[in-house]
Amino acid sequence: MGDVMYKRVVIFFSMLMVAMGIAVYNTYKISKGEMLCDAAARQSSYKLKVATMRGNIYDCQKRPLVGMEDETYISVTPEVDTLSVLSQILSEDERNLAFEEMKSGKPFVLKLSDEKQVIGKEIKTFKVPQRYAKEQIAPHIIGYLNSDMQGVCGIEKAFNDYLNSAKGNIFVKYKVDALNRRIPGEKPTIENTMYKCSKGIVLTIDRKIQRIAEAAAQKYIKKGAVIITETPNCEIRACVSMPTFLPINVAEVLKNEDSPLLNRALLPYNIGSVFKLVTAAAILQENKSPNSIYDCTGSCEVDGHKFHCFNNRGHGPIDLEKAIAFSCNTYFIEKALEIGGEKILNLAKDLGFSKEIGLAPGIISKAGVLPNVKDLEQSRALANFSFGQGKLLVTPMQVAALTNTIAAEGFYCEPRLVEGLVNEGLRYVQKTAKPKPARILTAECAKHLLEYMKASVEYGTSKQGKPETGTAAAKTGTAQTGIKSGEHSVVQAWYSGIFPTEKPKYSIVVFAEDAKGGGESCGPAFKKIAEEIFVNLLKNE
Repeated sequence: MGDVMYKRVVIFFSMLMVAMGIAVYNTYKISKGEMLCDAAARQSSYKLKVATMRGNIYDCQKRPLVGMEDETYISVTPEVDTLSVLSQILSEDERNLAFEEMKSGKPFVLKLSDEKQVIGKEIKTFKVPQRYAKEQIAPHIIGYLNSDMQGVCGIEKAFNDYLNSAKGNIFVKYKVDALNRRIPGEKPTIENTMYKCSKGIVLTIDRKIQRIAEAAAQKYIKKGAVIITETPNCEIRACVSMPTFLPINVAEVLKNEDSPLLNRALLPYNIGSVFKLVTAAAILQENKSPNSIYDCTGSCEVDGHKFHCFNNRGHGPIDLEKAIAFSCNTYFIEKALEIGGEKILNLAKDLGFSKEIGLAPGIISKAGVLPNVKDLEQSRALANFSFGQGKLLVTPMQVAALTNTIAAEGFYCEPRLVEGLVNEGLRYVQKTAKPKPARILTAECAKHLLEYMKASVEYGTSKQGKPETGTAAAKTGTAQTGIKSGEHSVVQAWYSGIFPTEKPKYSIVVFAEDAKGGGESCGPAFKKIAEEIFVNLLKNE
């Protein structure tokens, strides 16, 4: 109770002192009327900056991805009448700031913490777009600014100069005398050039799909990534990295041991059984019959080393479809030893593995790691490689490109993030060239892989991602890393799928770092995303 009373007394006396100061100043003006008249003849302008904004960042429909929420600013002229208005409306912290500013006798700007109605003769209110929302969309792609409004990472950094060339401002201009004091009776004018900020960057990101992906990732993925591309051109409609962060609170984020600033969609990880799609493609393109039967007993021996199947009891007689559906390790070991490692390796390279993917200046999906031909001359190394283990690291973005290739009937396209630059009228002044599709898989090969991935969803390891609406095709992955975290072994989990399968439109890759199996850890996220896309985007098509 005493603290409350003390604060009230302090605030009262602060108001009193400021009021007295203003009153004395006004008395001085009257007593020196003749001198002020002379000064007024030499009047000039005082520009008070209310806010600054730079160029915008848009989604593929030219909907803003930044500046989506407004914040309130007020410009205040330090007059006696404004004291009572501010004291009744502002919070204690805001009042303290206002009283400090008033001591200078100059007009000042105050940012309000929430929505308030501030009405006063010498107070003007402005609604200004806040650069980042309280729950900012696509922060790992957008990036963030430093205190000087310079891009630190992401699109903000990649196109820093262009976005800064589109700066807009709000100024309040006051008439002042030769001593830089506001002249009584002169109305201020407002200079608003915020319209310039409509100039900016258009991304391939779709705001609706990004929100869907973010909601699913928040629910199911602690650390990992979600990427959604649209077929056939591999345009990135969503790119999520978990954990996420708020650009307005980067200082706190830096203390987080989970490294939220890392964009995990662009970093290399162990891939596991998703790589069986590459081995399966090599088998098909070598004209090996997909219907040939292999008897899986649960394990096989290569160079004195025993390799176990996903199912230790064995799958029994299986063909390529069932080998994909049930993720049979020994099937792929046997076939890889038949066709040789070089063919699988070359196909992996053609599909973008071991190559960087440049999405924008400074936004690069890492190259990852592939074994070399000499490595694969060793049967044991080839056996590991055939089902996605051993010397093999890939990024979620590379897996997205692989999945898109299957959905696009065998045509490979590098993932694409930037549509181009637009002027103030949102007309393109520069468009990013679309990568030319390259035929990597035969149409028949891609068709078979799609069917096998569909089988995996219907009755195989991908069942946990089966959506209630529409059909899907997918391949799971559970990759051993050889790393221990406490008592458990760290594994990376994957679920890479296509939705819908009748007319493939979206490739959806879900990755979970240090998780359980691909189906268990990532399948529910895929299911949620596919269902939401169907309801919100495809239902009425």
